[in-house]
Amino acid sequence: MLWSAILLPVLAVLSGAQTNTPTNNDLADARRFLGDYNARAQEVWNAYVVASWNYDTNLTDHNNDILLEKSLALTEFEATAYVNKTKFNTTGFPDDIIRQFDFLGSAPSEGDTARRLQETLSEMGRIYAVGQVCDQDDPDNCRGLEPGLTEIMATSRDYEERLWVWLRWRDAVSKVIRPHYVTYVQLKNQIARENGYADYGDQWRRKYETDTFEQDMLDIWEEVKPFYLELHAYVRRKLYDVYGEKINLRGPLPEHLLGDMWGRFWTNLYSLTIPFPDKESLDVTPAMLEQNYTIMRMYEVSEEFFGSLGLLPLPTTFFQRSMLQKPTDREVACHATAWDFYDGQDFRIRMCTKIDMEDLLTIHHEMGHTQYQMQYAHLPLVFRDGANDAFHEAVGEVLALSAATPQHLHAIGLLDTVPDDHDADINFLLLQGLNMIATLPFSLVQDLWRWRVFSGDIPENEWNKKYWEMKAEIVGVVPPEERGEDQLDITSIYHVANDFDMIRYYARTIIEFQFQKAMCDEAGIPDPLYKCDIYNSQPAGTKLANMLKLGRSKPWPDAMQEMTGQRKMLADSWKAYFQPLYVWLQEKNRENGDEPGWDVNWRPDASSASATLPATFLFLTLSSVIGLLLFA
Repeated sequence: MLWSAILLPVLAVLSGAQTNTPTNNDLADARRFLGDYNARAQEVWNAYVVASWNYDTNLTDHNNDILLEKSLALTEFEATAYVNKTKFNTTGFPDDIIRQFDFLGSAPSEGDTARRLQETLSEMGRIYAVGQVCDQDDPDNCRGLEPGLTEIMATSRDYEERLWVWLRWRDAVSKVIRPHYVTYVQLKNQIARENGYADYGDQWRRKYETDTFEQDMLDIWEEVKPFYLELHAYVRRKLYDVYGEKINLRGPLPEHLLGDMWGRFWTNLYSLTIPFPDKESLDVTPAMLEQNYTIMRMYEVSEEFFGSLGLLPLPTTFFQRSMLQKPTDREVACHATAWDFYDGQDFRIRMCTKIDMEDLLTIHHEMGHTQYQMQYAHLPLVFRDGANDAFHEAVGEVLALSAATPQHLHAIGLLDTVPDDHDADINFLLLQGLNMIATLPFSLVQDLWRWRVFSGDIPENEWNKKYWEMKAEIVGVVPPEERGEDQLDITSIYHVANDFDMIRYYARTIIEFQFQKAMCDEAGIPDPLYKCDIYNSQPAGTKLANMLKLGRSKPWPDAMQEMTGQRKMLADSWKAYFQPLYVWLQEKNRENGDEPGWDVNWRPDASSASATLPATFLFLTLSSVIGLLLFA
């Protein structure tokens, strides 16, 4: 997760509003204005990020008060910059100057909007960070999300225990956040409209600098959906083997059984779903523990990977200032994030690291964000970001792609051998698919729902109802019990509670494979793509660095072309990577008598899974679902 994506709540991108008729067309004046802005912006942004870091790593009222003060100072600074920039007529200016003006500042807000929004965001973030669930039979034994509840949802096979944790987490977090989220939507929309957008969802989509972004994402979904349907049917059968009649073999999946608190990633289901269990395990956690891995060693292993590509070394302050494990003396926000302090020198990661394979790969992901931040640190401040949000996420993930391969795990001494046969390949691809296939519709729904909420197409008294309808239709996932409108279950995840869009994760899961293909070609590594490890390839590292240095100084299709020779997000490399798994899943599902799709009306508490299966069952297309939402 990239912290610098948390832009100031009132900061608009590609602002469309104007407050004055622009009159100054002097290029020298414009350059001086931009120079003054960047010099001062670095100071103001740094103060804001320092305050944010201090609060997130020590959740006290005192630190929150300082954060509010620095946030409002930044609000005022960006509003003043916005007013001043509207005095310039940029017609005829060089493209890079025009682009800096486009990204700079945010229109002033009315009254105390900025303060109310910052207070609302802080409260939602605090509710999420301190949320706990107490044991059903021991109310004095309570656990936070990290590591306690996360561990239960990763490992427990007890249906009722998982149900208790799933329900009580939402009582502690999403039910409490709901009234604040109403305020959040109102204020975000107000600020977006002041900056020339139709609503806050429009502002999010416009960051991708195309009028067809939503349709582009839906088109990609239609391409990859067959892969997801086959995986869904296979996982459903495996869950039926564990939970019996709790699972309907023609129904959607109860969300609380899907490996984490939200059913976002299904990786923790691997031990239940492994195609060929007699093969050597690809989970190197036992090897890490046997070799006495420490948290510091995990970061050093990742740093060495980046060094092997000829990329930039970490500054000495990184390890001094980062929070790499959970403190025991205070409340902190644990969700892994990479931070840019906008001074060109201070880069940190905040993570409650565990010693296991999952977190080893997460470290590679977060270090990818840090590498991107260091590579574009020379640019004007408004260009210090990814070409788009999905690019920043894809950079971290593409490096984790190589780090996860058996080839790489063997190279760093965590696997004894490199398995080289069809069955081992399917095991590996299934493990990857539980992450990178399963998560696609999840991320898509998170933002399709929010876009409809911001636009007003979903009325407030149906927010939770419509969310679960979308989940049933598109993801094939349902709540384990009926949910009411006193809840707002979408806010039970960090990204929604803390104002992150999630379409970045959907798009990144496509983009990272385009990046992987380009770097593997540059490294001279032949197909298949899923066996490619770019470790020790400086040509691949140079290709990556050349793109990273651009930041967002160019439209993202230019950065994509620099990296891949293509100008669009394309699913071709993604599909090629998973094609052997797709064929195997088709064969296995037919062998088991399992058909892809689900009866969208089935609910765990509404019918018995052992009831007679319907002769036909419904799987609506995505366009049908959107039609229901827009016109219901």
